[in-house]
Amino acid sequence: MDVAKAVLRTKQDCSLCRAAEAVLQRIARDVPLTVEVRMVPQESPDALRVPIVEIDGVEAASGKVSEFRLRNWLQERGYPDATR
Repeated sequence: MDVAKAVLRTKQDCSLCRAAEAVLQRIARDVPLTVEVRMVPQESPDALRVPIVEIDGVEAASGKVSEFRLRNWLQERGYPDATR
């Protein structure tokens, strides 16, 4: 299976963003996943929706990121080790 690329859109001083990054790092232990963190400018409309998780260019989650839901999302897309 190819390595998936996760992009976490975040902003400064965001506790939900830190939690989402921790979720992605835990999932990356089981799934071939790279994680890139990108800051969203405060004036961007996305700043109101962070954290935003995109995997291979598709939005997978936003707001309070659930590890359970994100693992299921990955499994549905062919990553069988996602639900460990």
